[in-house]
Amino acid sequence: MNKQIYRLGQIFLDSAVAFLSCYLAYLIRFEGDIPPTHQSLALILPWVAIIGRLGTQTVFGIYQQIWRLFALKDGMRLLYAVTVYSISIFMLTRLIIPQIYLSFVGIPLGVAVIDWSLCLLGMAGLRLARRWYKQKLTVSPYQSSSKKRRVLVIGAGYSGSKIVQEIQLNPYFSSTVIGFLDDDSSKIGRKIEGIKVLGKISEINKLAEAYQIDEVIVAMPSASNEKICNIVQATQGMPFKLKVLPGRPEILTDTPFINQVRDIQIQDILGRPEVMLDFSEEFNGQCPSAYEQVFESRVLVTGAGGTIGSEICRQLARLKPKTLLLLGRGENSIFKIKQELGRLFPELETVTIIADIRHKQRMDAIFSIWQPELVFHAAAHKHVPLMQENPTESLENNVFGTANLAELAAKYGVKTFVMISTDKAVNSTNFMGLSKRLAELTVKSFSVQSETRFLIVRFGNVLGSRGSVVPIFKEQIARGGPVTVTHREMTRYFMTTPEASQLVIQSLAVGKSGQILILDMGEPVKIYDLAERMIKLAGFIPGEDIAIDIVGCRPGEKLHESLVNDSEQAFDTEHPKIMGVSEAMPSSDAWQEIKEELKEAIDHNLSSDELWERAIHCQKMWYKINS
Repeated sequence: MNKQIYRLGQIFLDSAVAFLSCYLAYLIRFEGDIPPTHQSLALILPWVAIIGRLGTQTVFGIYQQIWRLFALKDGMRLLYAVTVYSISIFMLTRLIIPQIYLSFVGIPLGVAVIDWSLCLLGMAGLRLARRWYKQKLTVSPYQSSSKKRRVLVIGAGYSGSKIVQEIQLNPYFSSTVIGFLDDDSSKIGRKIEGIKVLGKISEINKLAEAYQIDEVIVAMPSASNEKICNIVQATQGMPFKLKVLPGRPEILTDTPFINQVRDIQIQDILGRPEVMLDFSEEFNGQCPSAYEQVFESRVLVTGAGGTIGSEICRQLARLKPKTLLLLGRGENSIFKIKQELGRLFPELETVTIIADIRHKQRMDAIFSIWQPELVFHAAAHKHVPLMQENPTESLENNVFGTANLAELAAKYGVKTFVMISTDKAVNSTNFMGLSKRLAELTVKSFSVQSETRFLIVRFGNVLGSRGSVVPIFKEQIARGGPVTVTHREMTRYFMTTPEASQLVIQSLAVGKSGQILILDMGEPVKIYDLAERMIKLAGFIPGEDIAIDIVGCRPGEKLHESLVNDSEQAFDTEHPKIMGVSEAMPSSDAWQEIKEELKEAIDHNLSSDELWERAIHCQKMWYKINS
């Protein structure tokens, strides 16, 4: 009942504005002395305006808006509604009715313009007044027990202004923005959203101390890693909390920016520029754009609950597939990504599938029921030391599981099958890498006689992924150290999860069947340097506050990784950040013989050394059979 009364009150106020605007427009236009030829219309039109404007605004959805949250988008919709009615009534009284009644005198242009102006100002003013009044009345429950955090925003551009708007519009935020910092000298001293640009970024420590700042937000999504790193180093040891709005690949456009602000992470200061991709771009005449291939398609993602798989799902959701099938063994991780996608993309149909890719009968049923058109195969065992201790699990999951999927993709006419591989498959020295190399060859062999396009995308370490060194270092730092590094000279390639996932999807627009594609990983990073940066990022001094211990290489671990085998040769593709790898194609008949030998080796419980020799022999068999 209260809602109905509230809505009737809004309609009454709009009715009053519509009536008064039209009536006052005549009085203002004729300075209070309305001529006899216009008096009848001056009395009728205000009443018509009540019905006409309310009807027009209902069609435009004006009464679905919440006044206390009235913002720019709502204002634009109100502008359209007011304008449409004003133009309609002007054309009706000036062009249509005079054709029927020649003596009819329509609304003067001046009256129409004044009426339009007064009505728009009046209705927008009511809504802004309601928003302002609500903000004044509402007191955050946190404000009563503690004072608001004093915030400084670095970046007086679009992102910075959005963050200020969101803080100001939400009275429950226990923060208040004190000022901006920006290196654009033309902005210094000016105000944005009522907040002054206090100075340049280099003055951050001085200004933060002068204004007793509790938190600094870096609102520059396009800022380079070097710039973020400089800010982190400049503020080392300062008492305020430093946070950042993530880079453009990570930003969700339909989520408030303030909700995406997070602590500085290692990827923010790693020192390599993030890749920006346009999924609607075409690179050759053979393949449509990635967007065109994903749009309105049924897409299956295996390992959808993992770090890479879940990010691939987020990126795919933006391309509007018809159905997104989320397949994984871990029910909790699948439930989590399902909930997240439902919140961020409510219009997207998602289907959760709990299954093991090694169970071929179950996978056959899934392909038969859902008939996926695209498959992104991200499910795999990836942890090198664990797979070294459990080699049969690595081979069964990574090789046999992948073979099941590739065979079913060919059987059910999947358009494109994309397998996620790793740099550890190159010149393998451990079971995890060798199992992924065998999986690569398996997928390539299926491409020889199948109409399905089989692609393999190979890249290095993903920051923050499960099994990555970054979360391990975080835990060690949180415990007070020491941080353990296997070798002082060990290097690895790194890229962010959004980058890797976007490039995997972009491979749809580049790759030819049977190709291995490698991603531009930038320059390798020393693990020791990474440990030092993470310790500094946590506010400690390496070697003093947190020790770094060299513990020696683990079994199967290499000092340096590569993205190309000795027998392979890299070549440029049409995409500047994706390269292809050329090598002899494995035999399409090899898989059955190799599968039998691997299965026999696993069933006979061979020792790790014997199993390694057998797996290496299987790898060589691909080419022996072919020759």
